[in-house]
Amino acid sequence: MNFNERLKPNTEFMIYNPAAFEKSHLNVLNELYLPLIQQDALMAYIYLQESSQHHGTLEIRFHKEIMDELNTPLSTFSELLEKLEGIGLVRSFVSNEAHDDLFIYELLLPLTPEDFFKDPMLSLYLYSHIGPSAYKKKKERLAYPLKPKNITEVTRKFTEVFQAGSGEGFTVPDESFRRENVSSGPNLDLDDFDFDVLFTHLKGTKIDRSFFTREVRMLIVKLSVLFNFNAYDMKQVLLSSTTQYAGIDMEQLKYEARKYYQKENRGKLPAISKPRTDDKETEQASYIERLESISPLDRLNDIRNNQPSDNDLRLVTDIIARTSLPNGVVNLLLEYVYQQKNGDLGYNYTMKIARDWEDKGIRSAKEAYQSIMDYRKQMNAKRKGPKDRQGERKPSWMDGGQKPSAKKEAKQQAPPKKEAVQKTAKDDPEIQKMIDDFRKSR
Repeated sequence: MNFNERLKPNTEFMIYNPAAFEKSHLNVLNELYLPLIQQDALMAYIYLQESSQHHGTLEIRFHKEIMDELNTPLSTFSELLEKLEGIGLVRSFVSNEAHDDLFIYELLLPLTPEDFFKDPMLSLYLYSHIGPSAYKKKKERLAYPLKPKNITEVTRKFTEVFQAGSGEGFTVPDESFRRENVSSGPNLDLDDFDFDVLFTHLKGTKIDRSFFTREVRMLIVKLSVLFNFNAYDMKQVLLSSTTQYAGIDMEQLKYEARKYYQKENRGKLPAISKPRTDDKETEQASYIERLESISPLDRLNDIRNNQPSDNDLRLVTDIIARTSLPNGVVNLLLEYVYQQKNGDLGYNYTMKIARDWEDKGIRSAKEAYQSIMDYRKQMNAKRKGPKDRQGERKPSWMDGGQKPSAKKEAKQQAPPKKEAVQKTAKDDPEIQKMIDDFRKSR
């Protein structure tokens, strides 16, 4: 059940926040979490943090306050909250008491930079969103050098400095105190992977069941989700990262998982995407915005009915490997070329567009869509004027392929009745035609 569907303006909530939110945490949020959850979700988290400092501890409040302070409907807040829950910054609870409609939001501090970059899911998710260059710069900014080598510790022990006093009347407190309530990373459960099937596969191998500590199991869950591994795949990875006496080497396990995936997928790294929503949610969401959360290979499989050609795979792989274009831009590029060339994804033509968009600094599907609209507007203005206008040069990537007939070209290039820029694919007839063509091809 989605408890957030119960949210009403007069629904009660309280914030459970035993940790102190510091400037260093804000820096990590801006550097590492912002590219993943976007600005609105980050502001909702900061609001929950700040507001908890200005109200009494565990003070009961109403969701109408959130609506007023963030100037947003509860449906939008619920979506932002889901992002915060999924990324591991908020845990949500609901009271089990009868006639008590109360939500508790537990706030978790962001991971340290070291833990974030060592988390296989978050680090790769960030890498795929911002590209290798920006990823490297962020890592360099947040890194801190190791201590010098060839040193000996001379720190005094407690008993060398202090003398224990009388313990008369002393008892160890059992109260709960303020503490560092740090996130554990993406919100996953051990039940997300079938370990019983894995242990069946491992019978007769050197891998003992006692090697599977909770920490190791959680890493296996993350790797299985990240690389879409089943129990057999995980067995092959474990065989390469386990010794009979030392057990499972977690760093080696991450390395072998990446190596195994790349071997099975022609050297490509995975891109994390959101699960597909139902038809009602799909119609409500912007088509172009959804392209941001789909792997280009998944989109290619949809286009080609799960039978992409070797040339198709080479094209998508080369775009990802040779450019820094994010997934959303690559997906819109594939859809645009597919529509323009009647289903032909020509290598040279598509790479020209990819290079042009990379040079222009296009970083989202929305920006790519706007580039297409700007070009069409420019061509419309040219046809209206007596001669070419200065500075209106046709991009090189538009030169490929056969020219459409005059009738067809006039139909494709006809300016919209309204001058306002359409914001979504649903509003634009050209992109809507592209979407309809794709849905027929699936």
